[in-house]
Amino acid sequence: MAGSGEARLAGSLSIGARVRWQEREWEVVEWQGSQVTLLPQDGGEAPRAVSYRWLVGADDFAVLSGNTAPDAEGAALGGWGRQEGQKEEAALWQARMVEIDTGLAPGRSEHARGFGPETTLAQRCAAMSARMAADGVRCSAHTLADKRRKWKAAGENPVVLLPAARDRRPGGFSDPRCLAAMQEVVARRAHASDVTIDVIREEVKDLLHARYGKELGDPAAVAALLPSRSTFYLRMKESGLADALDRPTRARAALASTPPLPHGGREAVLRPGQVTQVDTTPLRILARGDDGRPTSTEMTSLIDVANHSVCALMITPSRPRDAESGRPGRATRAIDLTLMLAQAFAPWPVMPGWDPLSAAAASSLPFGALRAADERFTEATAARPVIRPELIIYDQGSPYVSEHFTEVCDRLRIARRPARKRTAPDKPLVEHFFVTLAHRFSQHVRHGWQGRSHKKRGRGIERMPLYTIAELQQMAQEWVALEYQQTPDAGLHDPFRPGVALSPNDMYAVQVARSGYRAVPLSPAQNRFFLLPQWVTPGKGGFMIDYRTYQPVAQDAGHYREILLRGGSKLPGREKQWECRFNPYRPERVWLYDHTAGTWVTCDFRLRHLLNAPWTADMWQEYAEQHCAADGSERDEEAIALALAQRDRRRRSRRPPPKRTGSEPPFQGLELDTEQPSRDPYADLEEFDLSTLRPYPVQPVSPLAPPSAPLVPALPAGMGGADRPPGGGQAPHPLAALFPDDGDGSPPEAAAAGAPAAAYEVVEAEVLDDLGPDGDDGAEDEGDVWEM
Repeated sequence: MAGSGEARLAGSLSIGARVRWQEREWEVVEWQGSQVTLLPQDGGEAPRAVSYRWLVGADDFAVLSGNTAPDAEGAALGGWGRQEGQKEEAALWQARMVEIDTGLAPGRSEHARGFGPETTLAQRCAAMSARMAADGVRCSAHTLADKRRKWKAAGENPVVLLPAARDRRPGGFSDPRCLAAMQEVVARRAHASDVTIDVIREEVKDLLHARYGKELGDPAAVAALLPSRSTFYLRMKESGLADALDRPTRARAALASTPPLPHGGREAVLRPGQVTQVDTTPLRILARGDDGRPTSTEMTSLIDVANHSVCALMITPSRPRDAESGRPGRATRAIDLTLMLAQAFAPWPVMPGWDPLSAAAASSLPFGALRAADERFTEATAARPVIRPELIIYDQGSPYVSEHFTEVCDRLRIARRPARKRTAPDKPLVEHFFVTLAHRFSQHVRHGWQGRSHKKRGRGIERMPLYTIAELQQMAQEWVALEYQQTPDAGLHDPFRPGVALSPNDMYAVQVARSGYRAVPLSPAQNRFFLLPQWVTPGKGGFMIDYRTYQPVAQDAGHYREILLRGGSKLPGREKQWECRFNPYRPERVWLYDHTAGTWVTCDFRLRHLLNAPWTADMWQEYAEQHCAADGSERDEEAIALALAQRDRRRRSRRPPPKRTGSEPPFQGLELDTEQPSRDPYADLEEFDLSTLRPYPVQPVSPLAPPSAPLVPALPAGMGGADRPPGGGQAPHPLAALFPDDGDGSPPEAAAAGAPAAAYEVVEAEVLDDLGPDGDDGAEDEGDVWEM
């Protein structure tokens, strides 16, 4: 293949091709402009960057493998983004610049008139300008000289000589205020019957006069904002408004509800958490509800776009509203979304009974590096990465646009982007995950699987031994860690290994090595902001939430009294109210927030001791409605608490009771770490050698007991009878002075004879009353907050 000729230069020389040059084999590794970078195959020297014309002009050049070399005319266009349809023009400008620069036209051996060796560069530019003028192209000699300098600076690339594509101005030269009015009028007509463009033009004209009449003052100036009739039709067609008018009413209404944000397209997502997608769908698996009856379920999932990992998932009960009894329906709420969002900030633990391969240590995650960066990663961590979302693309359901979910996202600095209504391509990954979930998880849950539609639903599903929602949650999390995160995905590829399909964990390992990992552990105090907010008015006897009285715990009683003495929070619009956070799935404890100090006051339900079994706010509301139906009051919290404590769950059928005994556990969502860990009082003490421990001679019975009598020194060895203490008899025992007379009639010892009788009285331990913050004896009103 060595030698010269056009057959050798046909085609295109691509990156990765192996060529022969200077009696050696090289590989093309880079091509930028007219420079080609070659890598020697024998490894004898570093890569070399050579000119393409020098490379293909060598006598021994040949292409050994891969594609062939490009042709001479379009060689300089490779790597500079050749413009379609301008190849011939670029080749023409290339020949002109070469003739101006060297005096010889490409492919000719004789100089043309005005381009001889004795001519200067300025003369050759003038000659080329005259030749182009004869051909009908006007270009001065100064312009040709500027083009030559630009051509040389770009490495003799003719692309820089082509005229740049002029971007069309959106809407042409029409006034932007008129274009905005056109959009507004068409949006108003979204739910009405269809009209022609002439009616739209008249309404746009009226809107411009009403909006800018006073501002401009002159009716002629307002009329100038509206283009002519033909131009108005053209703008309606260019902007797509004419096509929108021809659509059905439902399609026009859906188009009008589209948020004014960019949707669709391919975003460059390079790091974990940069873009995430969230959505809720029916799980189509029946579960055992709080009352022991079958209930439908919903699943909410948060998917990372960069590596398709499941950041978090949440399964909640779902039921429609009962028209006969008036019982309200149940679906995913804002508290469910925030509890799901809290999962993304912490690792999943491996639950008892899970497969050992579901642990992060046994997966492809960089477990060693993650454990070194985050101490929360242990051997019992599930194989699911911890990804902090930066942007969430969400559906426009009511829980996602709620004030609570928006507040939590703003506090965590998470951006939010709404998807268009009934437009699945705006969040395709989470939609595809639900299909994967049905194929690989849901249909394998034999006890409760309803099928993909009501037409394919099996018989007798309600009579099966169903799982609880908490059990389904653990099963789904195990499936994600064991199978989904470790199964190769056809849409995940490493740029350095394009032919290998990676799993979400593999892709995360590739991306986290480039973008890094920073642990964001949330303290229990920060986790409390995930809970529902409630504005309450603290009083001397506590405060109420849903007619349940809450009072501070003993250790926070002083802080609560300080809040009472302030009189109110003094917040704008909340003069006497204070912010309180509570979990409706675990309402026995709430937290009152002191915004002045940034601290929390822990408060418990006043009748918490009556409710030993788990309960939720929904269960309290249910029994409160039953109590009101029996001519009771929803403020009678003691009666409601007793009814809730003595509840007897109904069975799902008249069959004999199953082997499981006890009440059904209610659905309490996901447990969130909101309690401060108790401090170990012996944590800071040094290790103690028990062999050096000696018994203490005496321990007072009460702090109010009198001090002990002084000890009598022991008699030294060899002490005679003359040296004995007075009183006769044997020397007393050294500890005899600490004990009173035992009542046997013997006289007291000499050392104790002179001690007062009060030293031998045993003082009873007194039960001290709990003192209030002011040091009083706690004798206050009967409903005082301190009497708890």
